Amino acid sequence: MSVILHIDDEKVIRILYKEVFEERGYKVIQASSGEEALDLLSERSPDLIILDLKMRGIGGRGFLEEFRRLNLDIPVVVSTAYPHEMQELVAQSADAYVVKSGDMTELVDMVDGLLAKVPQA
Repeated sequence: MSVILHIDDEKVIRILYKEVFEERGYKVIQASSGEEALDLLSERSPDLIILDLKMRGIGGRGFLEEFRRLNLDIPVVVSTAYPHEMQELVAQSADAYVVKSGDMTELVDMVDGLLAKVPQA
């Protein structure tokens, strides 16, 4: 079973994503901040990370900077309501991005595709 780390400060979004991805058979662990996510990474190694950009404290950009210093080979999908920032961010450090939407088809397809490429233990 693939494990997804979902990082978002909006509780409603965390609930929605957890429900959607667990229905698809994934295990979902969550963090409400970049700091919390970095702590989780010291304990667990997810197969994929879904990351919001705009959060209090260490936001998505700060998390990505710290995450890349760890040299972990884990795909990161940025899911944000701010599409104008994403192309530059993906070019720098994320593997993919989607615009947050009530229709989660694009995100689900992207996650499924990226996880299909991850070797399972």
